[in-house]
Amino acid sequence: MKCTITEKEILDLPLSHKVGQVCSPIFQSSSVTPDISRFITEYGIAFVRYCPNAFYDNHSKVVGSPNSYLTPASNASLLNSLQTLSMTKGSGFPLIFGVDQEGGTRNDINRYGALVFGSHMSFGCANDLKLTEEAAYLTGCQMRSLGINLVQAPITDVFSFAGRHTLKAASFGEDPKLVTEHALAMMRGYQRSGLAVMIKHFPGYGATAVDAHKGMAEVTKSFQELELHDNLPIRSLLQSGAEAVMTGHVIVEAMDSSRLPATLSAQIIRGYLRKTLGFQGVVETDAMRMSAIQEKYGTAQASIMALQAGCDVLLLRGDSEHFLDGYRAVYDAVKTGVLDESLLNESLLRIHRLRKKINIYDNALVPNEIAARSFRTKEVSACEQAVAAQSVVVLKDREKQLPLVSSPNTKILVIQPKPQKLDGANDSEQSEDMLIQEVVEQFPGAQSLLTELVPTVDNITSAKELCAESEVVIVGSINAINFDHQLELVQVCLASGKRVIVVAMESPYDLSLYSGASTCICSLGASRAAMRNVVNIISGKLTPSGRLPITLQFEPPC
Repeated sequence: MKCTITEKEILDLPLSHKVGQVCSPIFQSSSVTPDISRFITEYGIAFVRYCPNAFYDNHSKVVGSPNSYLTPASNASLLNSLQTLSMTKGSGFPLIFGVDQEGGTRNDINRYGALVFGSHMSFGCANDLKLTEEAAYLTGCQMRSLGINLVQAPITDVFSFAGRHTLKAASFGEDPKLVTEHALAMMRGYQRSGLAVMIKHFPGYGATAVDAHKGMAEVTKSFQELELHDNLPIRSLLQSGAEAVMTGHVIVEAMDSSRLPATLSAQIIRGYLRKTLGFQGVVETDAMRMSAIQEKYGTAQASIMALQAGCDVLLLRGDSEHFLDGYRAVYDAVKTGVLDESLLNESLLRIHRLRKKINIYDNALVPNEIAARSFRTKEVSACEQAVAAQSVVVLKDREKQLPLVSSPNTKILVIQPKPQKLDGANDSEQSEDMLIQEVVEQFPGAQSLLTELVPTVDNITSAKELCAESEVVIVGSINAINFDHQLELVQVCLASGKRVIVVAMESPYDLSLYSGASTCICSLGASRAAMRNVVNIISGKLTPSGRLPITLQFEPPC
């Protein structure tokens, strides 16, 4: 059916709803909340960042308990009800629901048997473009069946370590050509499923040493270096039809000598992205609650500046007051002439064109009764296994402990911290103790210890005591470069004098901390399939074939 909504209808919205169209709250619930209902009906929002697992604070910690566990059908019904509310009592137009689905701990949806790959770096490691596209397509079909219509991916950041701890494994790799090829493949898969893609981050975070969640990031490369390296993937994806871009809160002096962060820089957004690259799609900010924005500008000032710079949508993914701070600032700025209403109109028309492209004017509602069909399929299981089988890497095995020679009487101990955010999933498959479960399944009788993400004194004491009683210790770390005391946990194991196998469950740079370890495996992400294949390698059931798409700048593997 051809869309009959006209540009005039879009531009005839009252100012209260025009402002709402460019302000995106986050919806973190399993039921319609008073806040989301009010944002839809009173403010006429267009974009919703969706995270059904739990309500997370600014440090990705669950507030209270995980949300009620729905089924695919009831999840689709929930989003259908919000669409109906928007079209009947809100702006009159469909909502755009967006999710992060970057892999492992960086997924907004780790429930229902959703396809979970380890990370973007898993695909760079496997280096199979058909597999990357297939994983995106199957994931996209699942998201679309729930009523989600936009994915905030692929990540186009080109990885260069240089102290950039927080990027973890959220990049395809360090080679711009490889990043471009896999980002294009992922985009094709998502678009084939019916999702719009929002590539990120622009400009890239790959060459920054600071996480914008925690402070202002900066790229110090020359413009020529950026054009020949970091900017290549995003240029290619824009030329190939990416619908949207997410900005990064990063200073790039080579692109704006005033040193405004890209999100707030007209030279970077209007100048480079719009004019030089010719991009006329939707530009959304990264989260405005990040420290990079809050420390210097605050929500209100930054919201106005971002729209003046050329952004179309403000990601106000905090509590209701954070959303309202941004909304009210923009509304007042238009009323007082600080912000020209014509800029809002330009953004509204870009959002209108995005809705048309993904055909949600006519297909906003999804058939909830068949939503489960895309989940727990043979194709999904096979894809997860294929990605994991090709992306678990043995980085060193000096003493040739692999495969592990053991008997039923061998005293095996497995220790792992809880991966970040998986407590919110509250899912038996994507559980916090996946590594433990897989070790115990293949080595019945193995003892186990699940520690906090930041191991406590009691955790470390217990680890020391259990190591003393064991012959083989398998110890996991999960982004230990970012979380205190995981190093101490692993050091206790290494100091025990027992055979120790260290597993980096996401960032390979964890292993830079463990120079004393003789056997190190990296899974490039905390997914069930990845943990299973870690243990398959330990037991000898799987021969590792993956090759890291980055150069490790520490002790070389043996």
